[in-house]
Amino acid sequence: MDEFYRRIKDLKQALARQKLVIFVGAGVSRNSRLPTWGQMVQTFAERIGYPSIERLAMEEYIRIPQYYYCMDESEGHSDYYQLLRDLICVDAKSNILDELIVSLNPRHLVTTNYDKLLDQIADNYEVIREDRELLKGTANQYLIKMHGDIDQVEKLVFKEEDYLYYSETHRLMEVFLKSLLIDHVFLFVGYSLNDYNLKTFVSWIEYIAQEMRFKDGMHKNYFVSSSVHAEKDYLQKYYEGKGLEVINLYNLPKEVKDQTWRVPLEEDLGRRTYVVLELLK
Repeated sequence: MDEFYRRIKDLKQALARQKLVIFVGAGVSRNSRLPTWGQMVQTFAERIGYPSIERLAMEEYIRIPQYYYCMDESEGHSDYYQLLRDLICVDAKSNILDELIVSLNPRHLVTTNYDKLLDQIADNYEVIREDRELLKGTANQYLIKMHGDIDQVEKLVFKEEDYLYYSETHRLMEVFLKSLLIDHVFLFVGYSLNDYNLKTFVSWIEYIAQEMRFKDGMHKNYFVSSSVHAEKDYLQKYYEGKGLEVINLYNLPKEVKDQTWRVPLEEDLGRRTYVVLELLK
């Protein structure tokens, strides 16, 4: 438990120095009853008759939407884009976990979600959806929607080719985020251990550390994990070797876990995430 409080202390210090960047994944939006990335992909899989698999492999998350896109013979792939619109409810409202994240006032907010939940409440943040908006940005704080949002459905990063060409189509955004790694602390919330996006971020962290030749002296970044396997020694060592420390939501100090009862969220993981982030205040 000492390690838990040390990690919270490190995050509080980064926040106080205005050096904390929070990445928000689909697990946060789930508290507003929006589908997770996996649930969206499963819908695409069902539409194309993809073999029923209880747990998809990481590469299938981006390949199945690509299969659908290739099979879609509608004009301009309108069926593909309409299905995305149908899955992302534009009327969804921000939840108290969104509100808590924004109230922490991190240096920047970054999300791979397509919804508008953070946009509704992050009044002090300039929204960045594509490179050209970053070029014209004038604010001190950004809400970076690195995979786009539902208002520009044709530009969403969802299928395989979107990910493969990301470094070309979002060159400035990627460079900007990588530059933050040098002296900012990243906190990932709402991602799973096997999330393709998380693995991409981890590879950036590792690359920057090696490129700058200070891997051993580089600051730590943090991941709030919802996996029951997060405490496995091999996973701990794997992520620690990549500069990422794991805060396991399934192994919280008793006094922290006991506070979850008062959080008005349906999802247990949402309640656990809330009480952890609340400690940063």
